[in-house]
Amino acid sequence: MSAASSDITAERVVAAATAAQRQAADPAASVWVSASAGSGKTKVLVDRVLALLLSGNDPGKILCLTFTKAAAAEMANRLSERLAGWVTAEDAALRTSVEGLLQGKAEDTVLRRARALFARVLDTPGGIKILTIHAFCQSLLGRFPLEASVAPHAQVLDEHEAAELLESARLEVLSQALEGQGRLSDEIGLLTAHLQEERFTEVVQKLIHERARFAALCEARGGVDRLALDVFALLGVGPDDTVQAVEAEACEDGAFDRAGLRLAAEAWAKGSEKTEQPKSARLAAWLGSDAFARAGAFAAHCDLFLTKDRKPLARLLTKAPAAAFPGALEALENEAARLQTVLERRNAVTVARATRALLILGDAVIAAYQRHKQARVLLDYDDLIHFSVRLLERQGGVSWVLFKLDGGLDHILVDEAQDTSPDQWRIVELLTGDFFSGAGAHEDAAREADAQARTVFAVGDPKQSIYSFQRADPAAFQAMRQEFRSRAEAARRTWRPVALEVSFRSTEAVLRTVDAVFARAEAQDGVLFGEPRIRHTAKRVGEPGLVEIWPPAPAAEVEDPEPWSLPLAGASDSPAPLRLARLIAQRIWYWTQ
Repeated sequence: MSAASSDITAERVVAAATAAQRQAADPAASVWVSASAGSGKTKVLVDRVLALLLSGNDPGKILCLTFTKAAAAEMANRLSERLAGWVTAEDAALRTSVEGLLQGKAEDTVLRRARALFARVLDTPGGIKILTIHAFCQSLLGRFPLEASVAPHAQVLDEHEAAELLESARLEVLSQALEGQGRLSDEIGLLTAHLQEERFTEVVQKLIHERARFAALCEARGGVDRLALDVFALLGVGPDDTVQAVEAEACEDGAFDRAGLRLAAEAWAKGSEKTEQPKSARLAAWLGSDAFARAGAFAAHCDLFLTKDRKPLARLLTKAPAAAFPGALEALENEAARLQTVLERRNAVTVARATRALLILGDAVIAAYQRHKQARVLLDYDDLIHFSVRLLERQGGVSWVLFKLDGGLDHILVDEAQDTSPDQWRIVELLTGDFFSGAGAHEDAAREADAQARTVFAVGDPKQSIYSFQRADPAAFQAMRQEFRSRAEAARRTWRPVALEVSFRSTEAVLRTVDAVFARAEAQDGVLFGEPRIRHTAKRVGEPGLVEIWPPAPAAEVEDPEPWSLPLAGASDSPAPLRLARLIAQRIWYWTQ
């Protein structure tokens, strides 16, 4: 492609991207933006806020929710820079900037408004609310502590402090369990047989993140014990069943086809494979033992019929003995199928008992964690979300809160929407509850002419969702888009989905590689939600780019150390992440030389 044609293509790409960005910034429409990486998401957010301000909206009634403090700071800085620049800008430059945002001719009154916006925002108590969802909830609870049932002087734990407090609660419960205190000691042995210490902490932490749902589930089921009984019933086993009892029952007289297995033992004795005759002796010995001895050798008995993965052996009997002993192969196949059924039941018992132990211990850890927080008057990030939802869900709670928030909110913008959890979406839902219905919609109808109808704006990219451990759900991004679309259309309000697919950051080689990877159906799982395909367009048309596919970096093989050697140099096992980091650093150094 020639340089001239590349320039023309790039101009067309930029024009299309600019048009999409302007559609997203339209202050009169509620907009849902799917924005690929490098497509100008932050610029669109800032442009939309500026367009809202130019349209005469109150700065105090605009709420921008971001996912990180860094994103909030970047957006606030960009907004301040643009507003400050307008104060001293030449008339022609200001007119061009404002008309680009409003997509039309700007009157002199609008230009005067633009120059005054910087001072107006500074004079607004608290300025424009550009906050993380947790910071917003903290401010909410700080203003309405009694209504939210939290202590006015409560302090907020950061993630590190919360992790330390959780670890303290976990150790407290484990200590009680290991000391033989009550029912906890009955469960700890069973659980530690199935979960490593790190995994136990991780699972309990998940329970804490989900404690509102966990508590609601326990309450609905009549307590944690009743919930555990439901697990047993779901798996088709009894609460008193044990692995040993299942195995013993499977080895009782009458539980298996003794005559058929004796015939099979005789057939194995005549087998041609070297493993068949030893199997014959082991099976005969098992059949000749009493039920107690058979139960003790249950695992070894399973090895005669099943693989290590506990699937039937590919060949249970060779052709010659199978022909010489009719019915022997069928008896072996039936026993293999029976043992699989027994093992499935044994696994169900194991899962049910381990789940009960986890529920009981997890409930105890959550209770201890809650006690520690209450004793020190502390809240964690999950508490901020939990109590804010409770506050807003109270009868009249939203109306009261919005009334006290300087008369309410008119515009809500959600950044990184793909990483918003269901509870966080619930807060957005509650805050926007009357945007498209009831009194809120009637108020909007009265001011449509001023382009000040209340709006919802969200921008995100399900492909970039990385916070599933915090209950972020990319599927919720699509579900909430449909929810707000239905609300807006029912109220006959402008709704606009916008896709920002032009990357201003990456070259064509990189974007083509990404598209090729996600063209495979298995790669689209959890990424595409009803969308036809993933497509990226590069603004940097014709520029060079390179994609290298490297093999995984394995950990270095470590030789066993000598029994004694002088510590002349520090030993290092070069873990895989460190080796990969060094390789990347070396390659970057090579490219820059």
